[in-house]
Amino acid sequence: MTSPDMMREVIREVVRDVIREVIAEEMAAVAATQGATPRPASAPRAAPVTSAAPQSGDGVIVARGALTERHVRSAGDAKTITIGGKVVITPLARERARTMGIEIIRVSLEG
Repeated sequence: MTSPDMMREVIREVVRDVIREVIAEEMAAVAATQGATPRPASAPRAAPVTSAAPQSGDGVIVARGALTERHVRSAGDAKTITIGGKVVITPLARERARTMGIEIIRVSLEG
């Protein structure tokens, strides 16, 4: 039988996966309504439990809030991180992306 802490971690991981999928779908829908070509949404890759970054097939997507070092670390072998127009990039995230060779791409989905 599993301990309560292990069960909480499993539940958190499932919730994060669902959130990743929903955000990716919403960003694709907004981009489609504004004439941009959205990235194809795919099932998120396995990520560490600490990751809160939504992921698509070739990179990480952060729609709002802040891009943190945790997001960059969770990118794994991704080459790009796509962020929304109002996302704030923390200094540690910028430095980690630079050292890992990850490009941060800002897209504006507002009208």
